[in-house]
Amino acid sequence: MEGFRINTNVNALVANGNLRQSQAGLSKSIERLSSGLKINRGADDAAGLTVSEKLRGQIVGLSRGIQNAQDATSLIQTAEGALNEDHSILNRMRELSIQAQSDALTSGDRLEIQKEIDQLVDEIDRIAETTEFNTKKTLDGSMAALVSTDHSDLEIFQTGSENVSAGDYDIHISREESGVKQVQMSGIQRDGDTGYVAGLSTKLGKLESMTDLAGNARLDSPQTLTLKGNGQTAEVIMSSDLTLEEFTAKVEEAVSSRVEDGGLGITGSTFAYNTQSGQFVYEAGREGSIGELSFGGDEGILKALAMQETIASEDAAYSVTANSIGATTPTTVTENTTSGRTSGVIGGLDLQFELTSEARLDGSVAASESITVAGNNVVFTFHDTNSEFNGQASGNLSAPVTVTLTRSRTYTTASITTLVNNAVSAASDAGNALTRTTTSSSFQNPGVTASFDGYNLVLTSAIKGTSGEISIAGNQAAQDLLGIVDGKVTGSGGTSATITGSADISQGIVINGTGVLRVRVGDGDFNSNGPATNAAISAGGDITFNRGVQISSTSVVNSFNSYFSQNDIKAEALLTSDGKLEIRSTETGGDSKVSIASVGGASMANLGFVDGQNATGEGGNAAVYTGDTAEAQSTMGFTLDQTFRFTVTDKNGATTDTIMVGTNNIVVSSESFTISKEAVTSILNGSNLNTTDVDFAIDAGNRLDFYSKSSGEESRVVLSVSNNGQYQTIGRDTFGLDFQSSDQGEGKNDFTVHVTDKTLNFEVAANQQQFMSFQIRNATSDALGLKGTDVTNISAATDALGKIDDAIQAISSERSKLGAVQNRLSSTINNATVTHANLSNFESSIRDVDLAKETVEFTRRQILTQAGTAQLAQAKAIPQGGLQLFG
Repeated sequence: MEGFRINTNVNALVANGNLRQSQAGLSKSIERLSSGLKINRGADDAAGLTVSEKLRGQIVGLSRGIQNAQDATSLIQTAEGALNEDHSILNRMRELSIQAQSDALTSGDRLEIQKEIDQLVDEIDRIAETTEFNTKKTLDGSMAALVSTDHSDLEIFQTGSENVSAGDYDIHISREESGVKQVQMSGIQRDGDTGYVAGLSTKLGKLESMTDLAGNARLDSPQTLTLKGNGQTAEVIMSSDLTLEEFTAKVEEAVSSRVEDGGLGITGSTFAYNTQSGQFVYEAGREGSIGELSFGGDEGILKALAMQETIASEDAAYSVTANSIGATTPTTVTENTTSGRTSGVIGGLDLQFELTSEARLDGSVAASESITVAGNNVVFTFHDTNSEFNGQASGNLSAPVTVTLTRSRTYTTASITTLVNNAVSAASDAGNALTRTTTSSSFQNPGVTASFDGYNLVLTSAIKGTSGEISIAGNQAAQDLLGIVDGKVTGSGGTSATITGSADISQGIVINGTGVLRVRVGDGDFNSNGPATNAAISAGGDITFNRGVQISSTSVVNSFNSYFSQNDIKAEALLTSDGKLEIRSTETGGDSKVSIASVGGASMANLGFVDGQNATGEGGNAAVYTGDTAEAQSTMGFTLDQTFRFTVTDKNGATTDTIMVGTNNIVVSSESFTISKEAVTSILNGSNLNTTDVDFAIDAGNRLDFYSKSSGEESRVVLSVSNNGQYQTIGRDTFGLDFQSSDQGEGKNDFTVHVTDKTLNFEVAANQQQFMSFQIRNATSDALGLKGTDVTNISAATDALGKIDDAIQAISSERSKLGAVQNRLSSTINNATVTHANLSNFESSIRDVDLAKETVEFTRRQILTQAGTAQLAQAKAIPQGGLQLFG
């Protein structure tokens, strides 16, 4: 039994310890009940706290992931809303393209449709450039990849179809197979004034085709001709005063000029007027669809031009190769394409490249219509109406004109015209080299003018009516080459020369006086019975009438007609209805004439005539002789002042031997001559030009062009002459080329590309790398292949419909993909929500307080605390008992 101690109150200590434990437990219960958490610190449950905090991290992550998924959904909805509007636009474009394929529309109607098409394409671009989510553009391709290249000739579009292959690449483009260039030709254009095929100097307003069936001029005011090609548009103003040469030059410039200069950029193209066929000709400078050209404008103008595709274009084939740079495992991918666009070379990207252009030096002076004389000299002689000697004075005769075309030479039709007309002018000059006879000085110049109807020589008399006459004869070469057949032609129409007496002789006449009345009559060819000194062609004498005797009217008429017959006088006599004697020429036109005179000036009053009375005819059509030149000898030729020498150098520095342009029969270097385009072709083919990278062509406009066989910025053509000044002048005048110049090609075949993957990533779960990833394609018009959509003609509208359908498919595919992603995001959100709830419940079971249990514990601890306090008070009072011992 322990003793009674007061120094140490053991009971108080025990009670205090128990009270402290009760108070600590009560404090924890109060903390748990007030916080609602079973674990408020690691000491509460170290293992439970670890599990709880891990669960809390997952729960918070899931909450954020759900919000991220909702953000992604909002982004997709924003993008798809814009794509939905693109769908509406594309369907309207599709409707318009189908409408444009109705021939009930005019070209002008289609141009109006084109205006809406252009606006819709621009709106697609505006939507792509301005649609944003939280200031981030959604449809410009930046939500798929960021791409940069070392040259603007290569454009890259994000398709959003697959994961982008990020990295650096070398791109090489090579042409594997040549395509076909488009060729178009117009209707045959005739000069409305002459009826012949129009020439380069003919004005547009003078073309027959520029006047409608009602006689109205199609170009009574300037008209706009719209040109479309290569995804570009250009315009040419047509006016009636433009010559065909000026008009074709304007069109060619608009087609072949660079896009940045306002042209279509179809470099190397030819739009020219072919004087041989009388047609406008378009030859594309690019192979395939990129070289196609369409015309739009006033329906009447398009009918007048009547352009028709004669050779359809076929696309060239290209190989596009991408080599990865700096990759651990380098890759090489090659794809083929027949357009300037390809896919699959770099994952998730479409590559669109500008086709390279060759170096070119194009002539601007066209060859002229020419005729080549082969084998033998061509010689022919012609005369006009007064060519025969019929007793008249030699001064009244016209000289014969003889023309010689030297063998093995080429003559332009213009030079032959000049040669013939100069010979006509020189015919009466015995000293002129063109005059064939030394006795011709007493002759007059024949009234004949030379011209050409295409390649056929035309000789036209100055005199009209049947009195106008041309006779011609030539050698066999003239017949074979120019189609000159010996013979003569006369004019037509017009009125006869007529003199009518004033006396009525129907009852017969008596000529006053005694003796004989002598009368002479002449015609327009000076045929008459004259004195012996004028070398009368007949011994028939004058017309004689006895005086003082009755002469019947029949006898009078017969006497005149017998005289006309004997003396080859082109006239006839007859009685008019009122009984008057009439003498009428049997020829018509301006050179028909009759004259009457009495010998010695005796009175012819009884016949009703006066001495020296005469008359001439008028009007009618000229005599026209037209040859028929052999087609094989018809060509185009270039005229030079002298032989011409030059060299050609290519990109590698390879230079040809000196090329001389001349012909075998040119022996004097300063002699002017014409050389056919076939001869020029033969000379160039016979040189070593084919060993260089340079080639040549004589284009549809009959102009000489030099161009590189290769293309791109490294290609080069250099023309050089030794005698800069003189030969440069000849080159410019003859070919329209500066033979002391060079040209560089344009465009690249090799590119460097850098691709940065900008795939959209959304963390939609609680843990690392639990992304939802997707891309949004580039939805600009260029990326959709809609840039330059053309519906100005049925063919173009048909092609446009195919492009629009492809764009609709692309947008539909993108919306479908985004819709699938959105549905997946909904599932992700649902799944994350369920997981979040379950994890939260689990975490709650670990960390949250059980209120009922803790309340019971709280009450117990509260009671224990109260009991402990009471017992501590009792224990404190125990030592007070010691005072009683002292008592």
